Amino acid sequence: MKRTLWRRVGLAVAALLLVLVVVVAVGLSDVSVPDSSRFDADLGAIRALAVSTGAPLPTELRSQHVGRAPGVPQALVVAGSGFGEVAFDFYAYQVVYADGRTVLVDVVNDEKTQQANFPGSEFDAAAYARVQEALRRADATVVTHEHFDHCAGIAHSAHLDEVARKVHLTDEQLRSPHAEEAGFTAELRAKLTPLQYERMHLLRPGVVLIKAPGHTPGSQLVYVRLADGREFLLVGDVAWHQDNIQLPRMHPRLTNWLGGEEAQAMSHQLRWLHDLRRTAPELHPVVSHDGAQMQDYQRRGLILDGLR
Repeated sequence: MKRTLWRRVGLAVAALLLVLVVVVAVGLSDVSVPDSSRFDADLGAIRALAVSTGAPLPTELRSQHVGRAPGVPQALVVAGSGFGEVAFDFYAYQVVYADGRTVLVDVVNDEKTQQANFPGSEFDAAAYARVQEALRRADATVVTHEHFDHCAGIAHSAHLDEVARKVHLTDEQLRSPHAEEAGFTAELRAKLTPLQYERMHLLRPGVVLIKAPGHTPGSQLVYVRLADGREFLLVGDVAWHQDNIQLPRMHPRLTNWLGGEEAQAMSHQLRWLHDLRRTAPELHPVVSHDGAQMQDYQRRGLILDGLR
């Protein structure tokens, strides 16, 4: 009797281990990036819209590093990349015009929100204060998507009443549950007028928003064209690392599941971004959390360090 009982226990344990192995194996695999993209974005149309008004284009793209969360498992960022660790860097971006006007893109998060989600991570309070001052001075503010590390700096800003009319969060972003998690209560959302557009929107001369739902319902790309012809595409979290675009390879399914991502939509966006490396090599993709890429751009003088 005891031998039969232990045999059954052993078989049950073996079955559970087998299920666990299968779940882990599937979870760490990725949705394949297709050979061709169905992402509906025409770079020619985006470029034309950026210069359509004939008004002066911006002269600079700047970035402000505010924080860093080390120890993120590499396998959760780029499927099949091994079991090392990478850091997530947090940036705000500023588009600057010759007349002093600015557009702020992504406002990162306040220290309390960052520590609640990334305990023990690095946070530069002085840099965050510079972002808040830039928020007050900005002619317009947008975010690539509604996750806390891109927009909680708006929700928790002491200057929200002052800047609300110049904050252009999209209807999809404000209706998303992620916005509430970032601190946008119903009361705060009522202070903001949702931005509504179909596929593309000219925010300011040289700055075009392109809808790209997938990572979140309100995800969008931000195209920036400078007066000297340099072009950038702020991709938000469609990619967490430049390898996602270069390989191209998705986050693993586990990341898709945990984050509620629409993996198929993102896979087509990654294919589109990957193909642009060949068809438009002069266009510089900016991956939100890839500190190495940002440091390279700054060394080359493409993106300037610090906000005006």
